[in-house]
Amino acid sequence: MKVLAWICFALAVIGGAGLVGVGLGSTVMVIAIIAALAIIGIDIAKDRVPNQYAVIGAFVLPSLIVSIDGTIPRWISDRLAQLWGWAENHLGDWVGTSTVGLALAAVVISFLVSSRTMNQSRGW
Repeated sequence: MKVLAWICFALAVIGGAGLVGVGLGSTVMVIAIIAALAIIGIDIAKDRVPNQYAVIGAFVLPSLIVSIDGTIPRWISDRLAQLWGWAENHLGDWVGTSTVGLALAAVVISFLVSSRTMNQSRGW
C-alpha cells in the first residue's frame, strides 16, 4: 500500500507540473484553494477545534488566494491587508518586533500549539 501511495504522489507531482506547463497554473491554484478550504472545514468539523491541518491550511490559504488574478481574490487580498495592518499595529507594539518577526512568530507559535493540541486530542 505504501508503494501505491508513493506512485500516486509522483503522479500528482508530474500532473501538477504538466498542468502548469500547458498554461493551466491558475486552474491548479483554484483547485488548491478549494482543497485547502475543504481540509480546514473537515479538520474543524471533526472535533470543533482547529488542529494542525486547519492551521497549515490557514497559513497557506492567503498566499494561494493573492497569487491569482480576479475581483474576488483582490477583495480578499484587501481584507487580508487590513487584518495584517491591525495585527501589526496592536500585536507588533505589544511584542516589540518587526513586521517579519511578528509574522514568523505568529506562524511558529500556531504550528507548535496546533501540533501539541492535535497530539493531546488523540490521547498521546
